[in-house]
Parts: sequence; C-alpha cells; structure tokens
Amino acid sequence: MSNTPLSNMDASLRSYSEFVRNLPVAVYRVTIEGKIAFCNDPFARIFGFASVNDAIGFPEIKLYRNKKDRGTLVQAVLQRGLISEMPVPFSRCDQAPIWCSVTTKAIFDDDGEVVFLDGLVRDITGEIEEAGANDASIERLEKIKEAIFLFDPKGVIIEANKAAAEMIGCNLAELPGRQFSDFLASEDRQFFFLFLGDTIRIGREEIILKIGFSSSKEQFVRIQAAVVKSEGRSRKINCVVRDVTERIKQIKEKTNRDKFQGVLEMAGGVAHRFNQPLTIVNNIINETLSGIEPDDRLYASILKMQAQIHKLNDITKKVGNIKKYEAVDYVAGVKIVDIDKAS
Repeated sequence: MSNTPLSNMDASLRSYSEFVRNLPVAVYRVTIEGKIAFCNDPFARIFGFASVNDAIGFPEIKLYRNKKDRGTLVQAVLQRGLISEMPVPFSRCDQAPIWCSVTTKAIFDDDGEVVFLDGLVRDITGEIEEAGANDASIERLEKIKEAIFLFDPKGVIIEANKAAAEMIGCNLAELPGRQFSDFLASEDRQFFFLFLGDTIRIGREEIILKIGFSSSKEQFVRIQAAVVKSEGRSRKINCVVRDVTERIKQIKEKTNRDKFQGVLEMAGGVAHRFNQPLTIVNNIINETLSGIEPDDRLYASILKMQAQIHKLNDITKKVGNIKKYEAVDYVAGVKIVDIDKAS
C-alpha cells in the first residue's frame, strides 16, 4: 500500500522527533504554564531524571533554585521573543546545585498567543560558580575564557578575572574599586547606569555597550548580568562580558547594504519619474523662446528658467547614476545622500 501524504507527514514528524532526541545538546519545550512538554536525553541527564519519560510533565519551576528566576526569564522572552545564553542557577532532581546557560524563544499559536518556550540548555557548572557563595573569590573563575566581572549595585568593580582585564586593556590588580563606566564610550555611560537599575529591579538583564578606551578601533561588548543577593538585599551583580565587535560590524555592514539598496531603488524611481516632466517643460521653454524676440522683457527671465531646468536635468542624471552609498552631514545630526560623491 502506497503512503498517503498524511502518513508521509507522520513519518517525517517521527523522524524529526527521533533526530531531536539524539542531538548531543540538551533540547526542551515547556508550556507557558511551566510543564515540560518535551525534552531529549541530554536534558534529562543534566537535571538528573532517570529517563525522558520521567521529565515529561514535570513542573519546570521545581528546577529553579530561585523560583522568581522562572518568572524573570519568561517575562524577558515575552518581551524580546528570544533570550540567548542566559546563566541561570538550577537544582537537579536530587537537589544538587548546578548552573546552566539557557537559550530560549517563544512559540506562538495561530492566534498569536505564546503557548510554548523552546530552548537549549548547556551545563556551565564547571565554568562558573555562584558569586558570593561562602565568600568565594572570583579567582575560582580564572579558568573561564570569558570575561567575568563582579560589580557592586553602583557599578564599581569588586573583582574580575584575567580575561576581563585583557578585554578592557587594564592591569587586573588595578580593576577593583574602579567604576566600570570609566571604560565605556561617553555616549554609553548613562545607558550602563540604567542597565544596572533594570538588573537590580528584575534580577537579570543584558545589554550591548561600546568600550571607549581606544579611539582607533570600535569595540562592543554584550553584558549579561545577574543579581547575587544576601539577606534579601542586592549585594553584587555577576556579569559575563563577551566581545561582540565582529557581530556588530556585520550588522552595520548589512544595514549599510540595505540602505544602499534602498537608495538605489529610490534613485532609479525618482530619476525615471522626473525625466518625462522635465523633458516636457524644457520643450515648452524652447518653443516659448523661439516665439519671442530677445529684447522682450520676458526673454531674460525665461533663459534663467531654462538654466535652472538644465540644472534639474543634471541632478536627475546624477540620481539615476548613483553607484555607491555616500552620506554627508546635514543639520541636527541628520545625514543625507551626497549625490555628487555617490554617482
């Protein structure tokens, strides 16, 4: 008996499900209410479940050391649609504490309502320990390749690792007591303090800022922050800082390409639409000039009009011949296309 389209679809879904289950990374799906709807074997192993079947239907919130973290993460996903590599403290089924990096996105139904959160989980317990626990020093994080900072609630550096010092081009011993905003570009310093306030308010936050120590090279970093509390108060802010300069460069290049494509499309359309009325106006002027004497009082005025029409013709040709994106400062920080340089 030949396969029907429906049976082919069922086979495809079974094949896809089997593929996901055998992935070497931990994959999961939870309902918006917090029940684990799907996971694979690596996910079950990370959290100490005997099998995938034991994990299905388990209340996800029971895996969070801080129950409020689940609400914070869900709120962030609902606001942004995607959260990437957020460090979260969890507990295994046997209550053993672990740290995981969570990447998750919202899944919508046909009515636009969020019904699931799909994500990847990576066990980073061996890379990062909970800052402040048992007065542990950040020296325990020296093996981490990523830059790690501990800030006080005002953004003053408490401790940092070697990777952090190398990132901002400073001696490690000189970092404690320094205000982190001193290393940022001046235009981003106020954003940093707003970011600190949001982090303290909701527990976790992330931001991309520009480092300002080098005027010859732009450098951008993504800061992922989590509040470490003691006796119910925000004592420290634990931050993982990653260099995203290359990614920002790629985004800018793509933006410029998109701008250029928009300029080309607009320029071609404008030049095409201008040519016909300009040609008609130019012909009318020529006919008018041929019908009046040079000593007529309107003759000089019509010649001036013709000269301006010729300028418009030249501008239209330049607009139609734009080959590259070149901008020039106009007023109040606004940039406009430099037609002469772009054509």
